[in-house]
Amino acid sequence: MLRPAPSFGSRRGEGGTSGHRATSGVVATLRALDVRPSRRLGQNFLTDPRVAERIAAVALEAPGDGPILEIGPGLGALTEPLAASGRPVLAVELDLRLAEHLESLLAPWPNARVARGDILDQSLGALILGAAPVTIVANLPYAITSPAIAWIVEQGPRVARALLMTQREVAQRLAAKPGTKEYGSFSVFVALHAELEVRFRVSPGAFHPRPDVDSVVFTLTPRPYPGTTAEERAEVMHLVRAATGGRRKTLANALGQGLEIGADAARALLERAAIDPGRRAETLSVEDWLAVARVEGARP
Repeated sequence: MLRPAPSFGSRRGEGGTSGHRATSGVVATLRALDVRPSRRLGQNFLTDPRVAERIAAVALEAPGDGPILEIGPGLGALTEPLAASGRPVLAVELDLRLAEHLESLLAPWPNARVARGDILDQSLGALILGAAPVTIVANLPYAITSPAIAWIVEQGPRVARALLMTQREVAQRLAAKPGTKEYGSFSVFVALHAELEVRFRVSPGAFHPRPDVDSVVFTLTPRPYPGTTAEERAEVMHLVRAATGGRRKTLANALGQGLEIGADAARALLERAAIDPGRRAETLSVEDWLAVARVEGARP
């Protein structure tokens, strides 16, 4: 479960004169660039400068001068305050029209540059030279949240931490605890590979188009689950994916079907790991899954 997120300030200003002016400016810029936000892709452009400034402040709160990588900067609402900090900033944008707009916007800051393309097809090593750990900042559309977080984890120690904004429901799934309805395979993945801390909530009025739900800003600090190897973490995810397809089945039946070893073999495997075969997969903690993964012969 997510801890209650603190308010980012008075919400009375949302929809007021300054908020309306900011939204009108975003709409006009998108129209001039011939960019239409895609509801299917979950494209919502940040319009509230107060939110952008608060996110930038959190991104810059750690001491040091390491580079910042922004994924999907859009119109640059967050890129500008990041660039103004003097830290090296690289904004990676898939839409070529938005990338051209950003290049013009960032012209006053020689420390900031734009790279074009899909972040999921690239690596930090190819994008950013040097060994300094990178801070990643992103407002993640729903459609790419899971692959983007997996990409961040795959970059290993090159990432100091990531400051991400997602729909509140998505953040709840990422931070979910065993036995809750939100808990699933990606909850286990995040717990295995990172620490997640909720920072604050952002209301729908801070975006254009206005989404139907609140968003949440959180930090994700990559780190392996204590006392585990890469092989054990991979085995846990193999088991979790095999078992979580049958949410209403007993663990023995779901795991037996997912691993294609049959319920009896799965039951024996679980008993060797001291896990009740009659439990449901969604009730198992990371430690429970590790116990199963460490049993000899877990992989068929």
